[in-house]
Amino acid sequence: MKNSKGNEPLLEVKNLSLSFIQYKKGLRETKLQVVRDLNMTIHKGEIVAVIGASGSGKSLLANAVLGILPDHALLDGTLNYKGEALTSDRQRQLRGNQISLIPQSVNALDPLMKTGKQVQSVIRKGNKKKAQQSIFAEVGLPIGTAEKYPFELSGGMARRVLASTAMASGADLIIADEPTPGLDPKVLNETVGYMKQLALDGKGIMFITHDIETALKIADRVVVFKEGKTVEIADANNFTGNGEKLKHSFTKQLWNAMPQNAFIEGVNLQGRLPESIETDGQGLKVERISYHYGKNPYLFRDLELYVKPGEAVGLHGYSGSGKSTMAQIIAGYLKSETGRISVNGKTASGSKNPVQLVWQHPEKVINPRWQMSKVLREAGMTDNGLLGELGIRQEWLSRWPSELSGGELQRFCVARALHKDTKYIIADEMTTMLDPITQAHLWQTILRLADERNIGVLAISHDYDLLKRVSNRMINFNHITNV
Repeated sequence: MKNSKGNEPLLEVKNLSLSFIQYKKGLRETKLQVVRDLNMTIHKGEIVAVIGASGSGKSLLANAVLGILPDHALLDGTLNYKGEALTSDRQRQLRGNQISLIPQSVNALDPLMKTGKQVQSVIRKGNKKKAQQSIFAEVGLPIGTAEKYPFELSGGMARRVLASTAMASGADLIIADEPTPGLDPKVLNETVGYMKQLALDGKGIMFITHDIETALKIADRVVVFKEGKTVEIADANNFTGNGEKLKHSFTKQLWNAMPQNAFIEGVNLQGRLPESIETDGQGLKVERISYHYGKNPYLFRDLELYVKPGEAVGLHGYSGSGKSTMAQIIAGYLKSETGRISVNGKTASGSKNPVQLVWQHPEKVINPRWQMSKVLREAGMTDNGLLGELGIRQEWLSRWPSELSGGELQRFCVARALHKDTKYIIADEMTTMLDPITQAHLWQTILRLADERNIGVLAISHDYDLLKRVSNRMINFNHITNV
């Protein structure tokens, strides 16, 4: 990246505090402070990663810079862009032009517009179609993606379209809010490389992420949040060994909780079950299933796999290969063109399906009109002890989905999949929106319950290091698709 020392910051955040006005019973007004004393700067040609616990205020920082906070938000402190205050009027003028956002949720894509048109709509000069095609090629999107609607894309492909939209805008400051979950290693490296090139071209990038490994590949500096406060600003090179060069204990905990580091002691189950274990016909059996969308080629044909009771199977493969589609078929949300899904020898179907899917994008599968307590009641999840173990706070139960972070919503999706009748769990990129500490603790809980209740787990992820930690055996999805 370019050396920015001595230059005026592109973005300056100083002593920023953020609160929300809330009304309790009797219309009593209270203030909920979610960010306090937050500080950071970004210079031209610099990539600054923002990491921290789920719900610590990282996405709220992005919204504050863009001026898209809700009306009941109270903001205090300094926000400057190119040396001038970011007033509401100035934010409206800059948003989408000089300051662009890669949003966290794939719901930001227009479901009624083809993806190519969505990217072309933000390009202001030149041949828009050629520019869009060039960017799609840069981020590894296949030919033909431009003619597809968002629902026809995998989660990883949808995220690349979001990234393309921001990259095409020509903005000087790009705020990337969790832009890389669900990307396979090849596409991830291509996307990281393109962002590095943007920085070399003089753009400033705020890279908000839970993925510390990716952050360290791309960032000059790392800003660490905890409970809405900056606890450390570290050079990326300080993340080595056991974190001896890191100053704050929370930063060290985040670093050491990564799967390739300490993770959680005792949560490495590789080889725990012998391959010859007798199951007496019990198990989740997928026999010769096939699927394709419309006139597109088959995603997979005659696919077969097997998960034993109490076993954790890791599944990895490239983005867009059909892993999530397969998961939805096994859980009963889509119907295979051929074959059969059986659980313990019986065909699984209907509301009593003992196979539960934890979806990759929680915001797409939680009713936005239900408070979280109703979401859990509808699923039959009333175990407060388990909710606490999953890190779900009691005060969250009275909130609406829009009032929670993506990582907090993911925990609710996990909780409702763990009701008493569950026999098998399909975890589709289950922890992509969680910080390493929360991810490790959540997997510890999942695997403990798998042992205690003899639940089989199919873990789908691009994080090979994580799958090695939590799986008894591994499957390369691309080797079983038969296409």
